[in-house]
Amino acid sequence: MVEAALVNKKELEHSRRSVQDPNDPNAQKDVKFVSGPAYLSSVPQWSLAYEIGLEQGDKITEINGEKFRDFFDLQYHFEQSDFVTMLVERDKEEFEIELEKDIGDTLGCEFVTPLFNGVQECANDCPFCFIENQPFDETRESLQLRDDDFRLSYLHGSYVTLTNLSFSDRKRIETLRPGPLYISVHATEPEVRNKMLGRKKSIPIMEELKWLASLDIPVHTQIVLCPEMNDGKHLMQTIEDLYSLKDSPVQSVAIVPVGLTKYHRRGLRRFNLDEALDTISMVEAWEKADADRNKFVFLSDEFFLMTHSNVPEKTYYGDYPILEDGVGMTRLFLDEVEKTLAEVPKQSFAKPFKISWINGTISQHALRKVANIFEAKFENLKLEPICIDSEFWGTTNVTGLLTGKDIHSKIHDKDLGDMVLIPSVMLKEGFDIFLDDMHIDELSEKLKVACKKAWGAQEMLELIQLSLISSERLNSKS
Repeated sequence: MVEAALVNKKELEHSRRSVQDPNDPNAQKDVKFVSGPAYLSSVPQWSLAYEIGLEQGDKITEINGEKFRDFFDLQYHFEQSDFVTMLVERDKEEFEIELEKDIGDTLGCEFVTPLFNGVQECANDCPFCFIENQPFDETRESLQLRDDDFRLSYLHGSYVTLTNLSFSDRKRIETLRPGPLYISVHATEPEVRNKMLGRKKSIPIMEELKWLASLDIPVHTQIVLCPEMNDGKHLMQTIEDLYSLKDSPVQSVAIVPVGLTKYHRRGLRRFNLDEALDTISMVEAWEKADADRNKFVFLSDEFFLMTHSNVPEKTYYGDYPILEDGVGMTRLFLDEVEKTLAEVPKQSFAKPFKISWINGTISQHALRKVANIFEAKFENLKLEPICIDSEFWGTTNVTGLLTGKDIHSKIHDKDLGDMVLIPSVMLKEGFDIFLDDMHIDELSEKLKVACKKAWGAQEMLELIQLSLISSERLNSKS
């Protein structure tokens, strides 16, 4: 996560705070309190922050004498007071801002990171950990942090294991009641889960989930499925256990097949075709045994794509509760393409216009259908899916993990036509760089063809329509 690189550890302050001991109502317990300044990244002109004179780059160090660990603390101290004294530092000069306001008023600005004291890192040793199976000298720094911070789970939907929660963390969760949280369960049997996490012992996950249920915190769960570790009977036991907590707190279960790179050294393997098909059959049989089991357990798209099975219809996914975990993205995209293009009138390029559309090989059986729909709407358009595996990672065939080097090495000698279409999921948001730090403009220079990013049917349509307008202008000038 990028948050780790945005915190200066030298600015952190360590102290102790007293909280009530849950085992003794009459006693207090000291907990660790690590605070840091809040750096402003954006101050919109409509915001209260702008009105009181705050600027981009300022750092807020105190509010009413209180320091803060993260955005939650700052938000509480600011919003719950009708009179605020704010200590601010700008260009190494410190000054105070005093403000009388209504309870609940917000600053309205954005921060460089919502975690002012840094990210809590993972203390597990999962044999399938992607972070530990990469070339650290060839990937961007933000990929090398093993985060396991419940705050990021709430803010960004990242999965956490709950194995590193301190007493202080638990008290904060009980106070904040953040939700939903996203929990990596992997297995509910303690011995199996500990093996998956590389731990000798941990608090049983069912106990943790029941604790979250007592706080009315909804939870989405994940199972990274590994052959001969937590699959088969262990998977079915996990599903049954999680189903016993359906809705309180468990909202959904995502099952994702393990992904390994050529740098993996822990003896795991990927699912073969028969095992993947068996997993689909087991889960479907469990669902069909009881109508109430509908829309609770979801197999990730990879299971259907890797087995060339039909991608489930929209009714399977409901309101797509765990889309970011690769559950339903293919169906959503297919439906979006048909809906978006249904009302688009047929148009025509004056002369043939070819777009090379880069994707991972796991998606190849779904992409030709999409290309046909676009080509039917735009005469003289050739949208050619080019599906490649990753040499950088070795065994990875998913689109989001393709690097700039992968793309260049596989397509540099092909007839790429007029444009190369890069799915935005390959790029770091806001920076347009691949996982190997190559910028999309650098790839354009290497290929000698314009590389453009797009994600989803609407962005693809807009890109094609812009290309149509540009080609018409060129034709009119010639």
